Formats: sequence, C-alpha cells, structure tokens
Amino acid sequence: MTTRERFLAIVNFERPDYVPYWYAPGIGIAHIETVARWQAEEGYPSDYESLVEFWGAEAYHTIGLHTGYLPGFEVERTDLGDGYVQIRQHKSVTRELIDNAHTYTMPQYATYMFEDREDFEEHMRPRLDPTHPDRGRPAIPETQPDQPVMVSCPSYWGRMRSDFGTEQVGYLMQDDPALIHEINRATTDLFLDQASWVAERIQIDAVTGWEDMCYRGGMLISPDAFAEFCEPYYREVSDFARRIGAAVVDIDCDGDVSEFVHCLWKSGVNMCHAFEPTHGGSDIFRTRRELPEFIIVGGLDKHSTVDPTGETALAEVNSKVPAMLEHGGYLPSIDHGLPPHCSYSAFWEFMNRIREICDAPEAPFQEAGRP
Repeated sequence: MTTRERFLAIVNFERPDYVPYWYAPGIGIAHIETVARWQAEEGYPSDYESLVEFWGAEAYHTIGLHTGYLPGFEVERTDLGDGYVQIRQHKSVTRELIDNAHTYTMPQYATYMFEDREDFEEHMRPRLDPTHPDRGRPAIPETQPDQPVMVSCPSYWGRMRSDFGTEQVGYLMQDDPALIHEINRATTDLFLDQASWVAERIQIDAVTGWEDMCYRGGMLISPDAFAEFCEPYYREVSDFARRIGAAVVDIDCDGDVSEFVHCLWKSGVNMCHAFEPTHGGSDIFRTRRELPEFIIVGGLDKHSTVDPTGETALAEVNSKVPAMLEHGGYLPSIDHGLPPHCSYSAFWEFMNRIREICDAPEAPFQEAGRP
C-alpha cells in the first residue's frame, strides 16, 4: 500500500497493511533545541536532517492555496537589544524572541491587526478578493501523489482571534455579529474558489484546518456561539469535501477538545488532532465512546518521554495504541513537538513500541539502533 491507500483505509475504518505514525499538520516531532541537545548529549545521529524521515512518519501531500491577504501587510521589525524583536504589522505590535521562527515561543501581543468593521471594509475585504489579478493559482503535481492530497480550509474563530484578539472577538460577537459572518463568508468564498480549481485537476483527499479554540478547561467560546458563527461555514466546507470525494475534514485544536469534537461532528467535520492528554485534558477513549465514527489523531502524551528509562513512555503507548487500533479510525502521534527535557532514548522506545504494535516496517531510527 502507498501512504495514500493506507490513510484512506484507516479513515474508512478498514484494515491497512500497517498503521503509520502520523505527522499531522502543525504538530511536528521535536523542537530544534531538543534535537540539538540529543545530538550533544544522547547520541542522536547528526546526519539525519529530516525528523520525519528518521522516525518513519507519514503525512499529507500539501497543496498550498493562495488564501492569504493580498496584498500583504508590510512588516516592520525592530531589534530591542535584549534578545527580542518588536514586530509591527498594520495595527499589531508584538514582542518575540529574535530567532522565534526557529525556537518558537508565544509572542507577547500588545495590540492586534484589526479592531472593527472599518478595518474589515477598508483593509480586510479587498485583500480577500478571490478575483485579485495577483492571487494566482496553486501548484499542482503532474500525477496523483502517493500521499493523501491535502488543502487547508479557513479557521473561523482562531484566525479571527489572532487578527482581533480574544477579547475583541467576544465583543464583536455581541455588538456586531453580522461582521463575524461577513468575515467568515469572505474567507469561505476565497477557499472555495481556490480549492474548487484544485479539485478539477487532482483528487483532494483531505481538507484540513485549525481553530485552537480550547484550553485545559475546554472551549473558549460556547457551543451555542460555535453553532452560530462557525458551524454554517464548516458545513459548507464539509459539503464541498464530500462533493469532490475527499475522505476527511481534519481540524487541529489545542487544549481539551472533549466538547469541541461534538461541535465539529455536528458541522460535518469527521477528524481532529492533536488531543492533548495532560495539559489539555483530552481523552481519546471518551471521544471514541461518544463518537464511534469520528477519526482521532494523536492523544499520546509527549511528557511520557521525560523519564529516560523509557518505562513511562512504554506504558503510555501500551495503554492506548492497541485499544485504539482495535476499533479503527485512529492514527497515533504525540500531541505536539517534544520540548528539550524529553529524552531521546525514551522517545526511541516510544516510537519503537508504536511500530511493533502497528506492524510497521523498520524505520531509520530502528536501523540506527538504540541510543
């Protein structure tokens, strides 16, 4: 089986030749600082530049849609002299590490890009025009890839949170709900224009998006608010996906998604990652019981690999992966990238055990041997 055939079998609750470790969008495997420490202290093979290749992960083939603001907003960077840089873009002012693109931490937000309807009419709506002469079309592979083909759909709350700030979005939902709908209408129309063009030329297997609308206590907006402001547009995306023969609509969300996945399911979305188990509180067994046809990606606690003996990591894998595979519709992965205090030797045992349970072929990390 190819990765694509394997993926389609799994998401259709069929039995593949083996279940791969899944490299989900936005999840990663390990932070750059983590790999640097592994190389310096734990014998990680320095000639492996690709973590995906080394750990034998499998993933989507991404076709990038041109759905950003066009023209883009100019970015002004100012070195603050203390290891941080100040970034100005339109109305936003943020402070972040000067090398944050490589050693990612959350920026400190002082102000956000937009504030109100005037911003939308003057600065957002014109930049979301599908017919803008400079927008262009995505690059399409000449033949159907051996990986499942993926395109990205809009975020209907997360992107707005990033552009306006959580507090302001809350006020707008109350004071100008029509604006929220107009923004989501514009982003949906742009997505459908781009994705339809792609679907006419190649088979799309997955439509993916992100929301990050949960934290360790659950959703940051109510299910009723989701139903009002997000569900109609996810329903359009899901209907489009079914119409073109895409197998999944897959949404990424941090935090405890226990309630959120029900909102997704009602909207026609049938897949979610990353199911943060410790700090997020997500329980993949609960979701499997409540939504037996929902496709689950992740749910394996990366913090289990802090224990260098590997015993905690093995217990995490053994307690979850066999039972989830028995039901089907599950792709194993960690909930997010490994921070520097995670052990290479423990993660080696973690990944080795997953591949044993999943009957997966030997990966380069296994060929390299135990640390």
